[in-house]
Amino acid sequence: MAADILTVPTLIEVAAVTGGAISGALHAKKKRMDFMGIGFVAVCTGVGGGAIRDVLLGNAVPIFLLQNYVLMAAIGAVAGYFFGRLVSELEPAIYALDTLLIGAWVVIGAEKALALGLSNSAAVFLGITTAIGGGLLRDVLCRNIPTALMPGQWVAAAALVAAVLFVSIEYFTDLRAVAEGAAIVSAAALRILSARFNWVTPDAVDASARLRRWLGLDRRGAEPARQWP
Repeated sequence: MAADILTVPTLIEVAAVTGGAISGALHAKKKRMDFMGIGFVAVCTGVGGGAIRDVLLGNAVPIFLLQNYVLMAAIGAVAGYFFGRLVSELEPAIYALDTLLIGAWVVIGAEKALALGLSNSAAVFLGITTAIGGGLLRDVLCRNIPTALMPGQWVAAAALVAAVLFVSIEYFTDLRAVAEGAAIVSAAALRILSARFNWVTPDAVDASARLRRWLGLDRRGAEPARQWP
């Protein structure tokens, strides 16, 4: 099954983990955390998505933590702690790398789920979790509402589209390479377009009144209730 899982080049994967850790460190510094807080938030941001995915898949020891990614995340934490102003200049590059890789993380999470015989819906969920898990942990630990789940640029939404597209193409055509490419390209394209044209995910909508009218339950036009003296 391992041969069926998309493999991201090691150098790019390490850069993504380190960049995520730097992002976590910078967020923690803005919250005026001490060195332990900055380090912990940074490492959780760097390896969180993969670790959450492995735990949900039932791995006794998360595979993502058996590799050297924790060390790479720790290096990112040190860089963010001591050289915050300098590494903050790398944020555009980190954003670009994250944009290009969001679809790859989705594919890896979804493929691991399918390789274990899980349902397509579970594969979609794990794909999204792998892509945004680190950012969710960062925001929760920094006592922020997770930005990926708030109205704004397409992050979780781009991961959702990519996951559904991958699973659908894989299910109906069994063309794994085509499904991988479509997911990676669509996720990056949606995030770039949302930033370029300021596309934002919508806030919650309450359609209760419309549903009541459709069901004939709206009593606004009915005879007023009898008033007792």
